[in-house]
Amino acid sequence: MRQFLEVKADHPDGIIFFRMGDFYEMFFEDAVIAARALDLTLTSRDKGREDAIPMCGVPHHAARGYLARLTELGHKVVVVEQTEDPRQARGLVRREVVQIVTPGVVIDDEVLEPKRARYLAAAVPGGRGGGFGLAHIDASTGELRATCVADLESLAGELARIAPRELIAAERDLAAKGALGELRERMTGCALSPVEPAAPDEADELLAELAVDAGGELAAAELALARRAAATCVAYARATQPVGTLPLTRLQLYRIGDAVVLDETAIVNLELLETILPGAPGQAGRDRRAGSLLSVIDETVTAPGGRLLRKWLLYPLVAIAPIRRRQDAVEFLVDSQVARERVRRELGHIHDLERLAGRASLGVATPRDLGQLRASLGRLPALAEELRAGARPGGEMPELLRLDPALIAQAAELEAELARALVDAPPPTLKDGGVIREGFCPLVDENRRLADGGKEAILAIEARERERTGISSLRVKYNRVFGYYIEVTRSQVSRVPDDYVRKQTIATGERYVTPELADLEAKILAAQDTLLAREAELFRGLVAEVARRTGMLLQAAAQVAAIDVCAGLAELAQRSSWVRPLVDDGEVIDIADGRHPVVEQSVPAGTFVPNDCQLDPDSRQILLITGPNMAGKSTYMRQVAHIVLLAQIGSFVPARSARVGVVDRIFTRVGAADNLARGESTFMVEMRETAAILAGATRRSLVVLDEVGRGTSTYDGLSIAWAVAEYLHDAVGCRTLFATHYHELTSLSGSRPRVFNLSATAREDRGRIVFLRQIVPGGASRSYGIEVARLAGLPRPVLARARQVLADLDAGAGLGRGPQLSLFAARPAAAEEPAAGAAKEPAAGAAKEPAAPLAEDPVRQRLLVLDPDRLTPIQALTALAELRELAAG
Repeated sequence: MRQFLEVKADHPDGIIFFRMGDFYEMFFEDAVIAARALDLTLTSRDKGREDAIPMCGVPHHAARGYLARLTELGHKVVVVEQTEDPRQARGLVRREVVQIVTPGVVIDDEVLEPKRARYLAAAVPGGRGGGFGLAHIDASTGELRATCVADLESLAGELARIAPRELIAAERDLAAKGALGELRERMTGCALSPVEPAAPDEADELLAELAVDAGGELAAAELALARRAAATCVAYARATQPVGTLPLTRLQLYRIGDAVVLDETAIVNLELLETILPGAPGQAGRDRRAGSLLSVIDETVTAPGGRLLRKWLLYPLVAIAPIRRRQDAVEFLVDSQVARERVRRELGHIHDLERLAGRASLGVATPRDLGQLRASLGRLPALAEELRAGARPGGEMPELLRLDPALIAQAAELEAELARALVDAPPPTLKDGGVIREGFCPLVDENRRLADGGKEAILAIEARERERTGISSLRVKYNRVFGYYIEVTRSQVSRVPDDYVRKQTIATGERYVTPELADLEAKILAAQDTLLAREAELFRGLVAEVARRTGMLLQAAAQVAAIDVCAGLAELAQRSSWVRPLVDDGEVIDIADGRHPVVEQSVPAGTFVPNDCQLDPDSRQILLITGPNMAGKSTYMRQVAHIVLLAQIGSFVPARSARVGVVDRIFTRVGAADNLARGESTFMVEMRETAAILAGATRRSLVVLDEVGRGTSTYDGLSIAWAVAEYLHDAVGCRTLFATHYHELTSLSGSRPRVFNLSATAREDRGRIVFLRQIVPGGASRSYGIEVARLAGLPRPVLARARQVLADLDAGAGLGRGPQLSLFAARPAAAEEPAAGAAKEPAAGAAKEPAAPLAEDPVRQRLLVLDPDRLTPIQALTALAELRELAAG
């Protein structure tokens, strides 16, 4: 227990997996926690004593699964191995910490998702200077990125994109309400670990050997914070690998504005990674990634390609030149079907070069890992040749599809070295040998022949001794007590040569040994141990050689991943009839016959109804969309956002044609949900999201608003929606898609020149509603809510009563409690300020000159000059307040 307690003292926050023979044992509180988490039987050491120690354990061969379950639950696990052969140990077997597994630092391929990175993130507050340094690292591939964000909301948004499994920061910051503590309830699925951030001088030392890629310029103070966060990540991750080296070669610095900014709300509402709605009945537990935009566009065939595509989707570009470079690569492969098919076939034979290099660098690569690495490197020349063959005569190969010849040459050298050393089909583990190819090492060959051919050598000795002695019944046998020996029956003992040494007398005869047999026995018994030791030594040398070339392997992996993404996007474009969009620095979005990339895949071919979209901050800035529920308003808005995103990652898009003026941010306010953990109602969540849009949107942003104001009363909701639309028009000027059931908002087009009304069409057929899914100019006059309720299965008596109530409301009749006032007469209120410019613009319809002399009654005079057909809701409320004052006066 002394060894266990020493390790526990060094790692008090971890569960100690303590190797004892064929089991990993846990003791004390670790055992209690693990037994509960893993559903293990909790027993005790020294049973029967009052101070018995709680204890539980798991078989060493099944430890990986238990480790994965503990880290998924947010625990840190410290793995302690026996580093000495128990047969040769004097006293206690030596044990050492060989690995620390945390939620954010996992290198086991059986736990890692092939197409998703597993990130550890670090946040460092800037103190009085404000802001946060933010970095994230994938220990399995060595990816390390860092940036600086301005405030807590920006930090939350960037963390939503990174989706780390573990966030480390100073304990005081994680506990403080005004700092990172506010993120606790928002960081679902992410463990929070208290770690003291690296000091500036420590950061310089930790990052000294790394190349730095500066994707965007950071100010000096921002750079210092970003580097401290990166160093904190590196220090924490390195501490988890005491016997290995992280595959780190470079630090990539970036600015948030280098890519389209997507906050958590936009990622969720646009269903980029997962669908919002839970599974249908009978589909409980289904993978919510199915039906997301990523699931539809992911045609990659390699794991690094899948991870890169995910990054492209979450970080769409804003610079035109790199967007067009990606488009060139995709178009090249769209135009050459033969090249695309051959390229994808070659890619299918390339394993995860990033993680294979990482495992070698960390010292945990297996013989099978090196076999996969060898096979993958051998495919690179063929991949490059297939790409070159796809080029038109005299045509130039797109930049993203060029494999660096120097990298191919270095890869060929390593592949040849591995081919000389490894057998054709390396085993999954090293423990049983059979790894090194015959002819690579004479010592291995000799011991393998001896170990494998010992039986033949014994039979040869037996045959020779029979011939020499003339004893036909002579046998060479073996047992654990005497080893190899010659057995002669009692009747033949007189014929035994003098050089035989008697070992044992038995009832049926005598047992002897000869110098030759004793020497062979020693060699055979030592051969297997020698063979395994030498093979292990040679294999470790191969792993070290691969580790030395980590930088080259990671570069090759990056180029292969980019080719894979472009080939996958080309396959999708060709199969789904997508087109190359024109992406420019303008502000116009013009989509002809656009389609929703996800919905189109889920309906029968040719049945999806395409729609156009024209957005221009100078003429059609806000598209106000009305129409029935289920008529396609939300689908239309999401498809526009998807097409913009796809265009800016360099993909083709689902449309007949498309022009996309680059957007800098995409904001969404879609759906209704409360946040019980934060004590926020649906309406509060809605208003928070709307406030964030109004505060962060720029003229270049794309804003998607669906049913703003529906979380409160009709009057408040309409007023807020009206004011939000006016603010986006007058103060922000951003391109906006605004869906609403407040038909009164359509009158905004009369007072705001850049508001354009659209409607989702539907028609009635014999009392039934038919959704046409077509978006056309003009506002809708009805919402068909009762018909949608009928489709949802409301009982017939409820529907009948609803139609009666609706008819009464439309006729202005009461509901059993007197006459029913119209919408704007129903709310007594004090006078409100009219919207900006509303009362001063004659075109708004607030008043008109009387056609005849007015009567003396002031209320009547005021009523006669009003034009109800041209009143906005705010103007109507103002006029109502004036009339009350006149009537009371």
